Amino acid sequence: MTEQRPIAGARALLRQCRCASLATLTQDGAPFASLVAMSSDASGAPLLLLSDLARHSAHIAGDARASLLLDGTHEASERLTGSRLTVTGTLEVGVSSDDLQRRYLGQHPQAGQLLSMADFRFYRMNVEGGHLVAGFGRIDTVAADDLLVAPALAEALSMIEQSAIDHMTDDHEDAIRILAGSDEPCRLVAIDADGLSLLAGEQPVRVMFSDRLETASQLRTAIAKVVRQIRRKLE
Repeated sequence: MTEQRPIAGARALLRQCRCASLATLTQDGAPFASLVAMSSDASGAPLLLLSDLARHSAHIAGDARASLLLDGTHEASERLTGSRLTVTGTLEVGVSSDDLQRRYLGQHPQAGQLLSMADFRFYRMNVEGGHLVAGFGRIDTVAADDLLVAPALAEALSMIEQSAIDHMTDDHEDAIRILAGSDEPCRLVAIDADGLSLLAGEQPVRVMFSDRLETASQLRTAIAKVVRQIRRKLE
């Protein structure tokens, strides 16, 4: 079943945006906005890598409430007609793991040196909701449960993710190049219920499935479908 367009659009912004405007609260309760790099975890929750030395990190330590503005308007001739998503919630320091590092570096391959610095930490947003503006008069409130992948599904996919990546790497190198849209060395680095994260050289590429997976068993079919769709466009 094709998903409702506003929800699918909001999920796409959450997965595809590599930077966001982070709004935090100062000690006096005043708003403070800054530009941050972002990725997402297996559930789709925003994942940030922030320095303890940054002012926004000090603000989060005092008040964890925050919002992120994800801007998808860059290709619109009139920026205010493009899509943008505000995600609200609280930020918490996350324990660094191989999974978080892999997902983050899949979106920001040049950030590897930051992971070795003692003052940089992962922050994960506990999403409370979203506010999508997809153009003039196209405004929707999106519930957290619609934005994020259900925990059981995220866990089920994580159990088969590495074997799926290994299979694609060993047996379907041509399909990975088609997905990445490049003749450079390409790698499939992460899989989730919404799509695939790849690297074409050092360039991040995100490929979205036509619909969010409902079960982990749909993964093979979803990958095959998106490869066929891209192949048809290239013919």
